[in-house]
Amino acid sequence: MSTIKKHKGLDNTLKVMKEGYLYTTNQRRRLGAENIFETRALGGKRILVISGKKAAELFYDNDKTERSGTLPKRLVNTLFGKGAIHTTTGKKHIDRKALFMSLMTEGNLKHLRELTRNHWYMNTHRMEQMDQINIYRESIILLTKVGTKWAGVQAPEEKIEEIATDMDVMIDSFKGLGTAFKGYKDSVAARRRVEDWLEDQIIQTRKGKIFPPEGTALYEFAHWEDYKGNPMDSRLCAIDLMNTFRPLIAINRFVSFGLLAMHEYPISKEKINNDPDYAYMFSQEVRRFYPFVPFLPGKAKTDIQFEGHDIEKDTMLVLDIYGTMHQDDVFENADEFYPERFLDWDGSPFDLIPQGGGDYYTNHRCAGEWMTIIIMEETMKYFAGKITYDVPEQDLTVDLNSIPGYIKSGFIIENVQENVDRK
Repeated sequence: MSTIKKHKGLDNTLKVMKEGYLYTTNQRRRLGAENIFETRALGGKRILVISGKKAAELFYDNDKTERSGTLPKRLVNTLFGKGAIHTTTGKKHIDRKALFMSLMTEGNLKHLRELTRNHWYMNTHRMEQMDQINIYRESIILLTKVGTKWAGVQAPEEKIEEIATDMDVMIDSFKGLGTAFKGYKDSVAARRRVEDWLEDQIIQTRKGKIFPPEGTALYEFAHWEDYKGNPMDSRLCAIDLMNTFRPLIAINRFVSFGLLAMHEYPISKEKINNDPDYAYMFSQEVRRFYPFVPFLPGKAKTDIQFEGHDIEKDTMLVLDIYGTMHQDDVFENADEFYPERFLDWDGSPFDLIPQGGGDYYTNHRCAGEWMTIIIMEETMKYFAGKITYDVPEQDLTVDLNSIPGYIKSGFIIENVQENVDRK
């Protein structure tokens, strides 16, 4: 067996935070490693970083790896929530994942598509009255409206911006990678406010004081019982309820990236308007090409092997999400933005993994991935064909050294007008 190459250092967390999405790729190149190397981070823990399609297959093999107990505590406290489905494993995970997947009905997904399309159209007048629109900020507010409405949650208009801001603060907490970063207390406080608000709606639903439509997330979660016939604790229920629409709000990053791609590749607007399948391919390429989730933690469930290397049970593993999707042996010419690559894509659950991989029902692949694609398709169609706008001079740098990734300006547009064919 060959020796696993090491990034030397007692704790490389600061180096990871400094290099961001490029840390794993940079280290593989520096070390001359292919798809595995060793580092120490998060308090000096020994970690094996694995990359590539075979790495994803290993990482999402429930007989060989597991996620339980590997997410940093501070990240759980801010982004996912204590006891959230992301922290479970085995029967408990499968049981609760089935609840999430039960929402992915044809009718619910069609409703989400209609909500997205209608909300953007109804938002046109608002944007026409604005001097400039920061797409990052505008989309997080609109997607909060879409997400809460879809979930059956009561969200008064005057509370939307507060909820959107709190969600953004929580999502942004990923930047700390589980460390005591500046803003941690604000992230915890933001989560507490949203959990309090949702728990109250769970309780009121169970008491028969509010009546969300059957089939919505609020209704189904409030009335759900586990495999032992027990209802979910109201606080935990609020946490999992939030996780049905929080990922939708995080799509604001993909929205701003999508508009950047349209700006840099203007032909894409014409293709979206003329080819009914192009919005799908374009959305998938935005999800693959631009930074979202950098990497995910797990651990070896038993003694395993990866590409000729022995890995002992309980060894901490990190799957390189961003790096995998930018490897040429996974996607040809991976550093080029090319939506047509998805024209004949085989749908593998182990290569396009911006929101996790593997099986939706038994693995930790995001249950909201289908929803992400629907929202992106409708949003890209709206900006490509339903309005016209100008893109003023601004800093459009995508900062790959920052986690989560973002466009430095947020992507600003101006002179928005409804696109009406009056001929």
